[in-house]
Amino acid sequence: MNYKNPKISVVIPALDEEKFIEKCLFSILNQDFKDFELIVVNNNSTDNTAKIAKKFGARVIFEKNQGVGFARQRGFSEARGEIIATTDADVILPKNWLKVIFERFEKDKDLVGFGGLCNLYSGPFLVKIAARFFLLPIWLIDRIFTGGWTLMGANMAVRKSAFFKIGGFRIDFKMNEDTDLSQRLSKIGKVNFDPFFKIQTSGRRFTRGLISGMRDYFLNWIARVFFKKEGFVNEILVIREERKIFSINKGLVFSLSLILILVLSFLPWINIFSKNQKVALAKEKIYFTEKQIKQDLISLKKFLPPKLKIHRHTINEKNLFNI
Repeated sequence: MNYKNPKISVVIPALDEEKFIEKCLFSILNQDFKDFELIVVNNNSTDNTAKIAKKFGARVIFEKNQGVGFARQRGFSEARGEIIATTDADVILPKNWLKVIFERFEKDKDLVGFGGLCNLYSGPFLVKIAARFFLLPIWLIDRIFTGGWTLMGANMAVRKSAFFKIGGFRIDFKMNEDTDLSQRLSKIGKVNFDPFFKIQTSGRRFTRGLISGMRDYFLNWIARVFFKKEGFVNEILVIREERKIFSINKGLVFSLSLILILVLSFLPWINIFSKNQKVALAKEKIYFTEKQIKQDLISLKKFLPPKLKIHRHTINEKNLFNI
């Protein structure tokens, strides 16, 4: 890492993230792009978050004012790179994350903001499916209503000069500080969004289900788009543990177990029914085959000499399939 004159500064706000931050920092240190500094903002953590960050060589900054707006603002203010990238402590980054960010800003000098989407590496199965296939339509709908791209704090980067020009983050925001920033950035420069530029984040925010996890974000989107207000909700639920997969829904586990028991119970009856059905089909085939042969013999008599007798052979189940 380069702490004197880095091309990129990476800022991570962290509050009691000892269970997640190690994977995040490991993914940062394994980036293809090496000219960067790593800043972890310790936002009043009471666990080993700061100790783990120092172990990975991060520059740890303490921010006493609680809230992600305060934490990101403090980290961005301390950044030495002209490009500032930010993510969350429960994120795992692809190896080319910083490389792509640097190339985008180098290629387009008018670019002031850039970001992408995310997938979930944990959480309820249906929520992971929803994140993979429905996040992009949601972002497209948001762009139609707002007129510009919205960037997520877990996967975004800004040009430092533009960031300070608009005054930075709203420090009083405890959620949606990234949405507000990207909308204000779009008024002074170009904000680009790449739906294929993705990171992996945890599904801990959806431990109570998809609807519960999205409710506050949706209410704030309604307030911002239709009522031109900052948001109905300004307090995000703090979740610092991953819900174990077998405790996701006890009712679901019970239902699946009951279905399995019923299927196993009915298997003998299914086999008996299958055998009876096969016998019935065989008898039906014998009947129609015998009937067809009778008709053929009657037709054949017209072409035979009068004195030739045709003996009808008995057709049964045993010799039917040899005909």
